[in-house]
Amino acid sequence: MSAPSVTDTALSIGNRIGRYFSLVSMLPALLLVLWAYILVASRAWSAPPSLMQTAHRLSHWSASAAGWTLIATLIVALFLHPLQFVTTQFLEGYWGTSAHARAAMTRRILHHRRRRARLDALEQSHQSSWQDAADELLLVRFEDDQRQDSHASVEAHPDSWDEPTRQLRRTELLDSSAGDGLVADVVTEDAARRSWARYPEGGRVMPTRLGNALRRFEDAAGSQYGLDAVSTAPHFSLVAPDRHVQYLRDSRQQMDTTIRLCTVSLLATALAVGFLLRDGLWLLAALLPYSLAYVAYRGAVASADEYGTAVTTVVDLDRFLLYQELHVNVPRDTAEERKSNAGLVRLLGGDYGANVRYRRDQEGAGKRRLAP
Repeated sequence: MSAPSVTDTALSIGNRIGRYFSLVSMLPALLLVLWAYILVASRAWSAPPSLMQTAHRLSHWSASAAGWTLIATLIVALFLHPLQFVTTQFLEGYWGTSAHARAAMTRRILHHRRRRARLDALEQSHQSSWQDAADELLLVRFEDDQRQDSHASVEAHPDSWDEPTRQLRRTELLDSSAGDGLVADVVTEDAARRSWARYPEGGRVMPTRLGNALRRFEDAAGSQYGLDAVSTAPHFSLVAPDRHVQYLRDSRQQMDTTIRLCTVSLLATALAVGFLLRDGLWLLAALLPYSLAYVAYRGAVASADEYGTAVTTVVDLDRFLLYQELHVNVPRDTAEERKSNAGLVRLLGGDYGANVRYRRDQEGAGKRRLAP
């Protein structure tokens, strides 16, 4: 067998690099390299930046400059990729155990706990406001109809309505033009509810928005079945059908990309501050990458919601495949499922005292399961 040629070796290395880095993951690194090149081209480290000189350098690219830019992009991406988990943890709010880190975490957690309480109070206040106003309008309408001797005379008085009937009447009122005056309270209630729903339980609040969004799904996904999403996520990734795994990967890739973009934008902000610190108003240029970091971070929070929804959906659909692969009895109802999963989750978490009852028949064990 002949030895592989240099071309074959280069193609093999290129394919491996292509599998390790996607184009999407390379773009944030390219943005950081280009921003650093602009700062260097402007000579901002020694004097106030020159727009003319910067524009001249950017409009006269040579082949060597483009090559070095691509090499620098690959090197930056090479270092950013293994730091993805660390940066995600940092943006979540895991800041260490030092005194300063614990003090910062405490302040941020208290801030989010107070915000969570304010959102809850805001939701309840505006919900009561529009519902009370709707009840008054319904009562006035009922009394007007009675005075006009209409069909309302045979209807029950609003005070005697049960809760489902009252909710139905309120909905009908909102659907009519008479409910226009209630819209402001309804919108505020809905916005407060959505923001409040991004938080986990009060004792599990994290220091950042991203941390709270991810922890909410960590606590909620599979909890109605007695499963723990964190300890069972690797198992689900192995037993779930390919289309479900791809759905998870796409959601995770979107979140990772926004987090990586936020990270490089913060690094670009630090570079701009370092280069422009002594250049007066030129320091305001650092607001450009900082604004991009803020937008990317909010995008990461939204992507975390979508990723959490994907994890929850996979748990809902594929938990019976997990039971099958672990050779435990399939529960007959949700009550039995929660009871059996209590021991299963402890066992998967490494508890030697946990006990799980396995299926006695091993029909189909060891055979490759066909995807539907």
